[in-house]
Amino acid sequence: MKRYIHLILLITMIFCMKSFKSAAAQFKADLTDFVPLFDGKTLDGWRKFSEGGNWKVVDGSIVGDQLPGGRGGLLVTEKKYSDFELYAEVLTTYPLDTGLFLRILQGRNHYQVTIDYRPTGEVGAIYGPLPIKGGDFFKHCFEGFSHWNPYEYNPVRVRIEGQPPRIQVWIRDTEVTDFQDTLIDGKPRFSDSGFIGIQVHSGESWGEGSKVAFRKIMIKELK
Repeated sequence: MKRYIHLILLITMIFCMKSFKSAAAQFKADLTDFVPLFDGKTLDGWRKFSEGGNWKVVDGSIVGDQLPGGRGGLLVTEKKYSDFELYAEVLTTYPLDTGLFLRILQGRNHYQVTIDYRPTGEVGAIYGPLPIKGGDFFKHCFEGFSHWNPYEYNPVRVRIEGQPPRIQVWIRDTEVTDFQDTLIDGKPRFSDSGFIGIQVHSGESWGEGSKVAFRKIMIKELK
């Protein structure tokens, strides 16, 4: 059964690759009141959250890949944010596992919007760490692949607001995820503020030679 499901996902990915070439060029985001988090030239305002990951600026994008030995890592903002809308355009080679990290702090504290570009992955799901070890999906998103174009930069918009937060995800102009978190034993699952991060996944989740590129990273803080 698992092999059958994976085959269906792979066929869906191939179909989406062929059907998106014209649709991507037609989308134009409304970025009124958004301000840049990335200047398109340097990594000013960003820092490594862990030792792994190879990050550099190439042609106006932050490009990430693994260091030797499959070492991945996170690049995060120097400033913390609480309630906001985040916009980024993301280009992925195949296969790789990356994502947008929200309110991230040390100590297993963050929400992740997945960009897991593999047959078994999900784009636009909400994922996070469990209290002791490992992680799990807080909300799946099986629709995301049908809006992802491997030939283009994909516009992604994320809105996080409240505590516990509501998290919404759009790919181009389509909302693919709407997740409302709840209290756990009477307390919020994670902190109400933290850094914003982008990821190069460690290990076999990242294909040899794969790269991810982020451009036009912008934020609109919510009052």
